[in-house]
Amino acid sequence: MRRLAIAFFLILTAGCSMMRGAGPAVRSAAPAPPDHYVVFFQPRTSELAQEAQAIVRQAAVAAQQRKPSKIEIAVPPSVPGGANVIESRYTAIQNIFASAGAAPGLYSRVVLSADAVALPGGTDRAEIRLIP
Repeated sequence: MRRLAIAFFLILTAGCSMMRGAGPAVRSAAPAPPDHYVVFFQPRTSELAQEAQAIVRQAAVAAQQRKPSKIEIAVPPSVPGGANVIESRYTAIQNIFASAGAAPGLYSRVVLSADAVALPGGTDRAEIRLIP
């Protein structure tokens, strides 16, 4: 799973790097941060690898910049380990946002789509969405 999280992070940053080089050579304001982030937990736990923690911190910084009306945290409806693992996963992400100063009233718990759960590693996946 850690390799999958690292691979996703590298693909995400590579894609962003390619986009920076496109277009005219005129400098403009920094692009807006993304509004959707994907992280993976260690199987059967609520532990995020360091790379995944860094992605959640990036999402928290983006939330400070974007000022969303809501921060959706989506995890699968069921995971190996049961309801305690699901609850702990929400809490792990919320704790990182809280340490960055996000207001608790912005958090919204949602269920990860069946399509996302069906992907490899889907039961260990979480998505963070910054809703305008």
